Amino acid sequence: MKVYFFLILCFFSNIFSFAYGKECEIDKIVAIVNHQIILNSDVNQVLFSLKKEDQEIKIPFKINLIRDKIIEKLIIDTLILEEARKFNVTVSDDQVNTILKRYALKQNITFNQLKNNIIMSNINDWFSYNDYIQNIKKSLKIKIIQDYVLNRRINISEKEVYFFLNKKNIDKNKFKKIDLNYILLPFLKEKNKILMSNTKNLADQFMQKIKSNSSFDYYHEYFKKNDKIFLSKKIRLNSLTNLKKILLNEVNIIKKGQILGPILGKDGFYIFKVDNIVENTKNNLINEFHIQHCLIRPSVILTNKKAKEDIFYIYKNIKNRTYSFDYAVENLSHDVYSSHKKGDLGWISSNFFNSDVNKILKNLKINDITHPIQSRFGWHIIKLLEIRERNKQDTLDRDSAYQILLKDKIKIEKDKWIEELKNSSYIKIL
Repeated sequence: MKVYFFLILCFFSNIFSFAYGKECEIDKIVAIVNHQIILNSDVNQVLFSLKKEDQEIKIPFKINLIRDKIIEKLIIDTLILEEARKFNVTVSDDQVNTILKRYALKQNITFNQLKNNIIMSNINDWFSYNDYIQNIKKSLKIKIIQDYVLNRRINISEKEVYFFLNKKNIDKNKFKKIDLNYILLPFLKEKNKILMSNTKNLADQFMQKIKSNSSFDYYHEYFKKNDKIFLSKKIRLNSLTNLKKILLNEVNIIKKGQILGPILGKDGFYIFKVDNIVENTKNNLINEFHIQHCLIRPSVILTNKKAKEDIFYIYKNIKNRTYSFDYAVENLSHDVYSSHKKGDLGWISSNFFNSDVNKILKNLKINDITHPIQSRFGWHIIKLLEIRERNKQDTLDRDSAYQILLKDKIKIEKDKWIEELKNSSYIKIL
């Protein structure tokens, strides 16, 4: 059927081409995606916008390469917009105007001035103000359906965050103040490969002796008084990056008391002992909550008003003991990733919540539930299991790790999703 559709389009294209001849150039079809077509003018719209930003794309070879990329992007957008239509995703003029007004505010101009600027900067044969608005609507639809699909496909567990942080643990001391004691076996004035090798062997043997006898402190003090062969000193660093001034290799400092070496430096081979890692912990504590939740999430199918009604109905039934909180989580929650473990979200930082929610959780008794609370994810009923104080930096590190993992997973899942859409569709590039 799709092939017949393509042949019919070609037939009519030929008729119009014959009828108008050179007087009117027909807008060519560059690709067919299921029952949708992508026209040459669609490609030119994007290409025109890019040309305004980058004059270098006038080079013919580069234009051909960019046109291929544009066609690929338009195919993907067409597939995603088809998914948006299946879910009846709509974008109103008010939503578009809200975006434009925010943009105008950032530019310190009025909405009408922005509109005139758009019209005046896009006077050409294939790109009008209406095209500009339609592109915004398409982009919003793509974002809405992408967020909806990827939100259902992505889950990041506490275990993943823990392992990620464990890998990055070495960097945690990078910007802390560090006190180091070191013993240096210096090079002789005349360096050659044999002398360098002999010095390294001596340093290795000495390091083994220190490790086996736990005698770093003894030798460090001894060589302060007898510095004929080894030198010993204490240094204080504002950060680990300062070590690069004297060392030729990177150092992984993890904890106080750690002994490292021998490490090649500019003056010889160093053996270090971490005397202290200084961290300012004043006003550096933050609350963390171990919580369970039942979530009703607004979506392209469920409006925010209906989601609110549903969560209050569930809350009323829990309070009336029609069913338990655990039953609601297991059978009614939209968070499919936590529902199988009774809605357990693990430890969540107070930075994650606004001040009102923090106040509610802080004053909540253990094993009590909140009334329905709204967040950017939807409507929640939250049960408090535990509360604790943690170092703010540790919490920030964990939040940062979560965002890095989320970004990576979004890329992977988006690529998988698009590949699935392509495999289940008819795509023909002409």
